[in-house]
Amino acid sequence: MNKFEVELQGFLMEARRSARGILPPLRCADGFELSVQVGSFLYCTPRSDVGPWTHVEVGYPSHVEPLLWPYAETPGDWTNTVYPYTPVEVLAAVVELHDGFTGWNM
Repeated sequence: MNKFEVELQGFLMEARRSARGILPPLRCADGFELSVQVGSFLYCTPRSDVGPWTHVEVGYPSHVEPLLWPYAETPGDWTNTVYPYTPVEVLAAVVELHDGFTGWNM
């Protein structure tokens, strides 16, 4: 695991413990935001509230992000779709591309 994967796992575990329901959007340092969801009834692996996760549910990025395209539920509608079972490595690459993350957009 690279630095961003480790940080993401930590953030996801902490957010999942403290949140009830949907997690707020993840915010990157350059202003890019996207929904990252994990839990028993979501498109993630394992389908668990505990983690660590190898795949996460991503959705509704604030800008078009080509790294996510292979996972799009609705190809072509890049900012208005869900990206089921996105590998954590891909999410980490997206976060790194957008200068790291600053936290959740609460």
